[in-house]
Amino acid sequence: MKKKQQTTHKIISLRMFITMTICLTVTVILIFSGVLYYSKTADILMEHYEKSFTSQLSQVNQKISDQIAAVDSVAPLFLSDTLLLNTLESPDSSQIGYDTKLAIEKQMSSMYHRTSIASHNFTDSIFIISKDDTLFHIYTSGSFAPYEEQNKALLAGLDKTRTNFMCRMLPSDENSVYFIRNLFNGNSGCYMGTFFIKINRQKWMQYCVEGLDPSWFISLYNDEMTLVSNDDLKEECLELATRSFAPASRHTAFHEEILNGEHYFAASERLSGLGLTSAVIAPKDLLLEDLNSTLETYLLFLVLTILIALAAAIFISQMITAPIRRMIYHINQISAGTSSKLPPMKMYHEFKIWADSFNQMLQQLDTYYTDNFQKQLSLKNAEIRALQSQMNPHFLFNVLNTIAWKAQIIHNEEIYQMVISLGELLKANTLSKETDFIELEKEMDYVKFYIYLQQRRFEDRIDCVIQIPDELMKCPVPCFCIQPLVENAIIHGLEPKKGKGKLIIQIVPLTPTDGQESEMEIAIIDNGIGFTEIPDVRTISSSAEDSHTHIGLRNLDKRLELLFGEKARIQIESVPNLCTTISFRLPRMEKL
Repeated sequence: MKKKQQTTHKIISLRMFITMTICLTVTVILIFSGVLYYSKTADILMEHYEKSFTSQLSQVNQKISDQIAAVDSVAPLFLSDTLLLNTLESPDSSQIGYDTKLAIEKQMSSMYHRTSIASHNFTDSIFIISKDDTLFHIYTSGSFAPYEEQNKALLAGLDKTRTNFMCRMLPSDENSVYFIRNLFNGNSGCYMGTFFIKINRQKWMQYCVEGLDPSWFISLYNDEMTLVSNDDLKEECLELATRSFAPASRHTAFHEEILNGEHYFAASERLSGLGLTSAVIAPKDLLLEDLNSTLETYLLFLVLTILIALAAAIFISQMITAPIRRMIYHINQISAGTSSKLPPMKMYHEFKIWADSFNQMLQQLDTYYTDNFQKQLSLKNAEIRALQSQMNPHFLFNVLNTIAWKAQIIHNEEIYQMVISLGELLKANTLSKETDFIELEKEMDYVKFYIYLQQRRFEDRIDCVIQIPDELMKCPVPCFCIQPLVENAIIHGLEPKKGKGKLIIQIVPLTPTDGQESEMEIAIIDNGIGFTEIPDVRTISSSAEDSHTHIGLRNLDKRLELLFGEKARIQIESVPNLCTTISFRLPRMEKL
């Protein structure tokens, strides 16, 4: 015989739940506060870095702008020399003699040493090439490098129609920067020559980064060249130059970049005049060292706090669950029958209330059981009375059938038909309480029984015409939805009328519009006295003469609204003593 194995589900204890809840709550709060602290600190540091980068960039750009302005001022200074200006404006400057050329170059050297850029010692040479390729050249430092090949390379790609100050580098000479300006005749505007000043890149960049943090570096670049203050980071600066992050106008853009796989903070600004973009760049890890150090300290504090919270949670859960365990023990004793009530729970006020309520519940169990038993007996008696009441309609149908049988024996066909019609109406009224919908064909049978009885009553003063397409006869309609309207037309319209009355029952299918369901319209038309003022069916009140008709009409309107919505409500049109139409619309359903 195999033993049945029972699967038990492990349910967590209240003590464990309280301990875990407290620890989890403290942990979540601390982690959330740590994330918030880190993010807020990072935002503050980012704002500080942005201000610092912007300040450093402004200083660097001011130096660069001042130096470019000083370099750009050399060409107008040289053109102030009458001998040089006349030579450049002459039709053929290549015809001047050696002495004239030497005098011009001496005058250029003298003028250069009176400028501010001469004191910085980062200029290598200056030369002017006239429109006839006449060269005027001076060396400004101890370097006497040949310049013929550089001149050819610079002139080969030079647009001599440009009027702005230009900055170039040559692939063959990466340690030099060339500032270039085309010279034009002040009177005619014609091209006279080109001014070149050769700057030592390393010396110039070292001057630009003076006062900058040693871990930071700067970069100057455009579509044609890239300058960097630290040659070890040339690849990063080349990658930076390929990205379009510089602002379109002269405003500083602070952003984070990934260069050569490393994260950097950068601030950039476009320099007006030369088409250059300057950027101050620093490693992100280096700047965030203080933040990471603070975070490590906070994590240590977080671990210690969680351990303290765990110890406090165990102690608190023990204090809370002790009276619960005691109460569970006594409840088990009551269940086993060894005790009848809980002892007083004095440790916490809430547990005392709980114990008192539990004892009161025990005292009321017998009363509740007795009341429930009495209610069950009352329910059984009600069911018996309901079954007995169902016999009344059957007894009434049997009596009517007996009367019809007697009328048929004495050959009184009219009384026979009236009794049969009345019986069918009573049967329909009984069945209508058991179902909501009935086929239109069956509904019309009941209407015809009613009309037959009324015609017998009024001795054929009422003619009835029924106009219904055969296709609608099987469609479901609400039970007794037509008879109340027919009754209203006869009692309130045709009965008060003098002379013969006519009643038309008209049901027509409606053509559906786009997106709507098929409908049919049911209309009861009579030539009775009608309404002098069209009433609101909802506000019709019952009268002493015939409250049933009014209530039936109002109830039908409410039923239609509940079943099909506002659009199905009863509509009334009336011309007094001529024609009155009461109608409503129903969805055309195919089957029950």
